[in-house]
This record gives sequence, structure tokens and C-alpha cells, in this order.
Amino acid sequence: MNRAARCRSLLSSPPVWVVPGCVALLLFVPTRVQSDDRIALLPKLRAGQTLRYDIRARIHRRVETESRVSTMVQTPDLNRALSIRLLLSVKDVRDENGRPVVVARVDLQEEQETANGNAPRATPKVEFKLLGDGQLATVDGLDDLDPEQRLAWQFWIARFACGWTLPPNGVKPEEKWKSEEVEKTPSPIAVLVWERETTYVENNRCPVVPEESCASFLTHATLKQKSSPKDTTPEEYRLHELKTSGTAQGTNEIITYISLKTGQVLRATESAKQSMDVTILKADGTNGVHYSIEATSQFETVFVSAKP
Repeated sequence: MNRAARCRSLLSSPPVWVVPGCVALLLFVPTRVQSDDRIALLPKLRAGQTLRYDIRARIHRRVETESRVSTMVQTPDLNRALSIRLLLSVKDVRDENGRPVVVARVDLQEEQETANGNAPRATPKVEFKLLGDGQLATVDGLDDLDPEQRLAWQFWIARFACGWTLPPNGVKPEEKWKSEEVEKTPSPIAVLVWERETTYVENNRCPVVPEESCASFLTHATLKQKSSPKDTTPEEYRLHELKTSGTAQGTNEIITYISLKTGQVLRATESAKQSMDVTILKADGTNGVHYSIEATSQFETVFVSAKP
């Protein structure tokens, strides 16, 4: 795509919706004193293992657009339900400084009636490598997912990797800690940061495997804007002689259950609400478009079964 076409695309297309990043190396600030009864909750995985998960989601997005040029206006409102069977195939597991490094592939099998009314298509596959510090080193296959499937993948991988992102010195019930993650999803609002507080609530019966005990975690997250509302221009927009201004905000709540026996996430839910009000202008002010976006989403992933 040449420079002029890319400029028109950035100006006329609605901004990509802001969602929490997948997996990041987080800065932890424990709020309780350390003790000897801490536990590590890293999953016990082995090469050749297959794990099955069900993912259900409902995503709603409303977009209002104002523009001086009617041909530039696009208003892709969205109201979609997803039901996906995710198959995780573990290709390799190795130890790195006492923490697992995992190479794996996931197959996303979406129920036909939730696939936007489109004809059945090949099952998309995503291959990834998860490092011992919780970073995703490589991800291949995301281009084969539609935007809502990608949101489901992001939610699932963030929950699957939850054990990697817990404090490295272990955790115990009633402990709280804070973390911060820069939002990396493309957006016309620069310098967005997620601030999170997580509480290890208690140990109780697992919701899907009642014969096992699970650690339950509650996470509250708030999206904070560190750029000035008068000038929120990301570098990509500036390079194409565009200027952006506006605000973005969001909150979400995540509940996660991790098996004390296997270290695997057996169930997780997330409820999110986000909004963005942004104006994208040519640098000389001769043309522009204003977007007002409201979005809500609910996600759930449930562990189904495993086999050698």
C-alpha cells in the first residue's frame, strides 16, 4: 500500500478497537509480607499432550461517525456471539531457569451458526512460543483469524499463561499485587496503559473438576491514557501527516481458577467495558473524521479434557 492510500486508510477507517494485550512481562508490586507458605502455579505440561477448551463470548460495539466527506464514513457496529472449541497441541516443553518454555499450536473450531453467517472455512491454526518470563516470542497464524476470533485468542492465551505472570517468588491466599502493561494494540490514541490489581482470593473446589482444589484470583484492570487529549497522535499517524486528539478509557474484571494439582487454568471469565472518543485530522486540518465508540464484551474459557 502506497503512502497516499495508507493515509486515506488511517483517516477514513474506524480505529481498531482497544483490547487488553495478550501476554506481557509485568512489573509486580506485592502488598503483603513474604512467607514460606507461598506456592508456584506454573502448568505441568509435556510434549505430545492435547488439551481442549471451550470459549464463549459476546461482543457488542457501537460506532457513531461524523465527517465532512460522506464517502469517508464507515460505521461497523457489531453484535456477535462466539462459541469456539480450542484444541491445544503441545509440541515441546523445556526448562529455562526453573520455568517452562512451551512451543504449541491451537486449532480454533468455531460453531457454524456463530461464524457471522459465512460459509464454513478451514479451521484456523495459531502456533506460538511462550517463554519462561511470560513473553510470547513468536505467534504465527493470527492473520487467518477474523477480528472477533482474534479477541477470543487474546483472551484465551492471556488466561492460559496466567501462571507465568504471577509473582515469581510464589503466591498465597489473600495476597494482592499490582501490575502495569502498555497497550500494544494499534490505536489512534497514543500511550495507553493497563493498571491491574490482582487478589489471590482463596482455595476451593475447582468449578469443572470438583475432585481437585483450585486457587481463585480476581483481577480489576483500568485503562489509563498517558497522552494529552489535545494531541494523542501515534508515530504511525504522524508519519502520514495526520493528527489525532481525544480520549480512551476502559475497565475489566477477570476471575481465574487454577488447579493446585496441575497448575492449569480450568475456568476463567472476563467482563469488559471500553470507550473511545477520537478525531483524526489531516495535519493541515482540511479533512477529518470523528469517531465515538462504545464496546462491551464477556468472555469465558472452560477446560474440557486432556489426553496423552
